[in-house]
Amino acid sequence: MGGKRKKGGKKGNKKSKTVDKEVEFVCTVKPRQQTEQEQDGDESEHDVQDQPQEVQDQQQDVHDPEHDGDHEKEQEKEHDQERQQEQQVSNEPEGEIEHTLEPEVGSCRKRKRGPTMMRDLAKDPNTRVHVDFTFMGEAYGPGSVKLSSYLGPLVREHVPVTLETWKKITEEVKTVLWKSVQARFEVDEEYQRVAVLKQMGALWRSSKSRLVTQINEAENNQQRMNLRPKNVPPVEWRKFVKLKTSQEFKVLSDSYKERRRKQIPHTCSRKGMVRLAEEMKNSSEDPSEVSRLKVWVKSRTRKDGTPINTNAAEKIQKAAEIATGAKQTGKNEDEDTLIQVLGPDNPGRMRAMGRNVSKTKLACFNVNHKSISEMQEKQLHLQKKVNELQSELAIVKNQREDNEVGENSAARSVNKISQKRCLLIDWADEEGNVGEGCILSSDPNDIVNDSRLGPSDLKVLVEAATEPEAFLWRPASNMCTIKEAVGHIIAWPKNKCVELGLGLDPEDIAPLGSRATSLNKCKLLDLSDDDVVVGEGRWQTKEAKALVNGLPLGPKAVKVFLDVVHEQGTYLWRLTMDLAYLEDCVHSFIS
Repeated sequence: MGGKRKKGGKKGNKKSKTVDKEVEFVCTVKPRQQTEQEQDGDESEHDVQDQPQEVQDQQQDVHDPEHDGDHEKEQEKEHDQERQQEQQVSNEPEGEIEHTLEPEVGSCRKRKRGPTMMRDLAKDPNTRVHVDFTFMGEAYGPGSVKLSSYLGPLVREHVPVTLETWKKITEEVKTVLWKSVQARFEVDEEYQRVAVLKQMGALWRSSKSRLVTQINEAENNQQRMNLRPKNVPPVEWRKFVKLKTSQEFKVLSDSYKERRRKQIPHTCSRKGMVRLAEEMKNSSEDPSEVSRLKVWVKSRTRKDGTPINTNAAEKIQKAAEIATGAKQTGKNEDEDTLIQVLGPDNPGRMRAMGRNVSKTKLACFNVNHKSISEMQEKQLHLQKKVNELQSELAIVKNQREDNEVGENSAARSVNKISQKRCLLIDWADEEGNVGEGCILSSDPNDIVNDSRLGPSDLKVLVEAATEPEAFLWRPASNMCTIKEAVGHIIAWPKNKCVELGLGLDPEDIAPLGSRATSLNKCKLLDLSDDDVVVGEGRWQTKEAKALVNGLPLGPKAVKVFLDVVHEQGTYLWRLTMDLAYLEDCVHSFIS
C-alpha cells in the first residue's frame, strides 16, 4: 500500500511539472506530440478520480510525517533529472524551427528582404560579366552591381564568421574565392584581384555585424542557436555567441555606436561613392567639374533635394558659402573646400572617394592618370596628323616627282627635263589633241603607275583634258581615259608630246608607222624603226576592252601571243614591274 501511495504521488507531481515546463520553455518538440502529452496527463487525472475512495484516502496519507522524508528525496531526484534534461535541450545545437503552444504573433510581421543568393548568375557560368574599373581600381557600372551581389553570398559561404579578422584568412581560401569570381566575371588583372578581395572583406564584416546584432536581440539560447551558419561547428558557435554577448564586447560595441552617431549618413544605399561619382561625370557636360565636394553633397541629399538631416543641412550651407567666397576672391575651389567643412581627412581614408583611398594613393594615381592623359592627347594628335597625311597621299599618289629606287638596287642617274608645258597628241590619231600637261622626266627607269617608264615615253603630269574620252597610252587600275588622268602622272609617247614654245606643230612629229599584219600570224616591228622586225607571234583580238596583264587593251592596239624574239634587249610597249623586255614575254600575251 505504501508503494502505491508513492506511485500515485509521483504521477500527479510529474503531470503538474510537465504542464508548467511546456508553457515556459521553448523547444523543438512538435505540437502534435505536446497534445498527446497533455492527453496523457488528462487520462492520469481521470484515473486518479476513478479510483475508489479507499485508494484516494491512502494517497492523501502521503503527507503524513512518516512519509515526508522519502517523498522529499524522490522530488530532489526528479528535480535533478529535469535540470539535466533542460541543460541538454539548451545546449542542443540542432534546431532550426521553433514551436510554441501560444499562437505566433510573427504571422502579421512585415516581410523583410533576405540575404542575396544570386542563383540566376550561378546558372550560367560560361558567360562572363564585364566589369568596368576606374583609374584608381574601383569597380563601377552595371557589372559592378552584379559583382557586389555575387561577392556577398560567396564570402559568407566560404569564410566563417568565427574568424577573428579578415587579415587571418588563408591564401588557399583567397585563391578559391578569386577563381570563383573569375569564372563569372571578366576580372583577370592583379589590381582587380586586390580590389575584389578588399570588397569581399568589407562585405564579410558587414554580414558579421548584422549577425551579431541578431544574436544580441535574441531572447534565449535556442534562438541564438537557430542563427548558426552552416559552415560554423556548434562548439565554435557557442564560443562565438559567448564572446559577442559578453560585457567586454558590449562596452566596445557601445563605443563604436557612439562614433557612428556622430557621422552624417548618406543616401546612396548600395550605390556607393564611386558609382555616384561616375554617374555624375556621365551626366555632366564637363566631367572635370565633378569634385569631391559635389559628390559628398549629392550623397547627403534626398531625391526631393532636401538634406538627410539638420547636421547635413548646416554643412551643405557652409560649403556653399565657402564656395561663393572663393569665387569672389578668385581662388580656385577644389578639394580644400570639403576639408574646411568637415575637417581634415583621416590618414588612411579620404571622404567621398570610395573604399581604401588614402592621400598617398590618390597622389600616385593622379600622377599616373595625368601622364596617361597626356599620352592619350599626343596619340590623338598624331592620329589626326596621320589621317591628314593619308588623305594628302591619296591625292598625290601618282604625282611623285622623286625617283623610286629599290632596296637592293644602286642609285641610278636621272635625266630630268625641266617642267615644260606640252600638248598631248592622241597616240591613236595623228592629228588629235587630247590634253595638256607638264613634262616631268624622260628617265626610262622612272616608275609610273607601278610600271617603268621605258625609253620611248615621257613622264607627264596631266593638267587639262581636251578629249575627255580619249584612251590613255598606258591605262592604270584607277584610270583609263584622259579625263580620269587630270591631276595625275601618266606615261605618254615622246613623239606624241609637243613642247609649247618651240614653234613645233603636230604635223612636224613623225607619226607611228603602219604595221604589217596577216590573218593570224604577225611580225612585231620596233616602235622607233618600222624596218626592224623584233619578233613574231599570233594576234588574238583588237577589242579595246580586252585585258593584257590586267589592263584594258585600248583602241588601235592588238593583243598578240609572242612566239619568237629576233632582237634581244627590245623594250615592251607597255612595261610592268616584272616585265621590261620582249624576251621576258615569250609564249605569253603582250600588247
